[in-house]
Amino acid sequence: MLGKFSLILALLVAATSAYPSTYDNALIGYSDAVEMFLQAWQKIIPCGYAAGNLPVLAPLTVDFQAFNYSNGNTNLVGNVSNIRISGLNNFQILSGGYNDSTNRAHFDVIFPQLQILGAYELEGNLSVGGLPLPIRQNVLINKKLIDWRFVGEYTFAQSANNSNGLQISDFDLKYFVAGVKVDNWDKYLDVAANNFVNNFIESFSLLFAEEIQPYVNTLFATYSLPAINDLLSGLSLTELTDFFVMQAELWNMADCQVKA
Repeated sequence: MLGKFSLILALLVAATSAYPSTYDNALIGYSDAVEMFLQAWQKIIPCGYAAGNLPVLAPLTVDFQAFNYSNGNTNLVGNVSNIRISGLNNFQILSGGYNDSTNRAHFDVIFPQLQILGAYELEGNLSVGGLPLPIRQNVLINKKLIDWRFVGEYTFAQSANNSNGLQISDFDLKYFVAGVKVDNWDKYLDVAANNFVNNFIESFSLLFAEEIQPYVNTLFATYSLPAINDLLSGLSLTELTDFFVMQAELWNMADCQVKA
């Protein structure tokens, strides 16, 4: 997923560099440019943007994907199908800003509701305490995340690879989930068992969101930040601001009218 995001971002940078902006970018600060970009992104993802190799992301769909996982006593074979994730374009920007003196940016974004529909089949053995536990599932997925909120801040520093480029440092992210609603149906279970499993998934999802919080920054720094900083190393803050403005302009000119 990160690789695809990095490729899309690189293509967007290349594409927008070929188009002049009709805005006076000298009058637009970094914070305003990011807001313009996100608002345009919100409008374009129900349509996609072929010129930038951006697929339709609202809703995000997967028709079919098989998987085969083996590790020790865990051996699982299955597939997911007809996946539909809606609500990715309905985020709200609660606040955001950039301090020119400290080069520090902050953001607060919330997804009021994401709904995940689809199905999956799974069969094999799951290792529990070193012992193989047989598992067999055929599940219709109906899950909602309610008020998924991201609050964070970061600093722009000089790139370690290019004195004229940028890199993100001191990144701090916290995320919150107000509620999880699960109404899945496994055809191999009865009503009582399905209700029990759904209640467990709801409780575990909220607990997981809390327990993983201390590790979010480390995971981001390990798996996402290097690729992002590699892209930023070729850009000054002015160039990055121009990119956000010009890309927002291109997406707005596409005039996407699809309502996801």
